[in-house]
Amino acid sequence: DDGIEQPVDPTASGSKESLIDWDTIGRLGKRFVAAGPMRESIGEFLGSEAKRPLREYVGLGSKDTVEERAKLALAELIRVGGFDRSVLVVATPTGTGWLDPAAVDTIEYLHGGDTAIVTMQYSYLPSWITILVDPSRSRDSATALFDEIYAHWKSLPADSRPKLYLHGLSLGALGSAASAD
Repeated sequence: DDGIEQPVDPTASGSKESLIDWDTIGRLGKRFVAAGPMRESIGEFLGSEAKRPLREYVGLGSKDTVEERAKLALAELIRVGGFDRSVLVVATPTGTGWLDPAAVDTIEYLHGGDTAIVTMQYSYLPSWITILVDPSRSRDSATALFDEIYAHWKSLPADSRPKLYLHGLSLGALGSAASAD
């Protein structure tokens, strides 16, 4: 975790105001939360005002069960106003918990930071090992997270809720695809 500092922005996972303890997020989750583009850089790139993108990450150590972690992710997303953004992405990372910056940063730039990305870690192992050890882990995690987020999302007025997207990478793509029928 060298060089990764706990965020001070109250909307960031792991901040002092967060429902998610910084020490439970994990190394790759901390990078995801801390390394994304800032409002200023997005605004400079677009040549117009931008919002600070919301990135919510629940690590394996944040709660004991996948269901508890999914409920925590939903509570954190509600706390920071993620459902007030124009785009909401439910992302399933690789086995180690990594999300490709080229994918997530691009979404944030394309939508002027008016985005919320929520994800949760399901393993510490690389995807190729995770699928050998526990092939259902990514699917179970992605489904629990999607079910929590989707249930709340569909309760919102259709004309004011964000566009909802799924994203998955590597084994996360398998989980993401299985999460919604």
